Amino acid sequence: MSTVVSTGLKLDAAAQSLWYEVAMASDEVATIVDRIPGLTVTGVETRNELERAGALLKAVAGILRRTERREGARYAKDDRSILGPDPVP
Repeated sequence: MSTVVSTGLKLDAAAQSLWYEVAMASDEVATIVDRIPGLTVTGVETRNELERAGALLKAVAGILRRTERREGARYAKDDRSILGPDPVP
């Protein structure tokens, strides 16, 4: 008869380092956006830059959404909240 032994989580130092880089870049982007006076932005150059940035951020959100679903499904087998499962978007 064979026995199944759980080895626990395997650490992926490279992935964890990349997660940290992404988190730091996200914080930096949020800080920069917060410093831009949103109610008074104007001009063609600003519009072009904001359009490009918006498109890139939407693409990044799509990539990270896939990562979130995969990693969340892998490591969060149980509901993490006493309020029940998170709503599905």
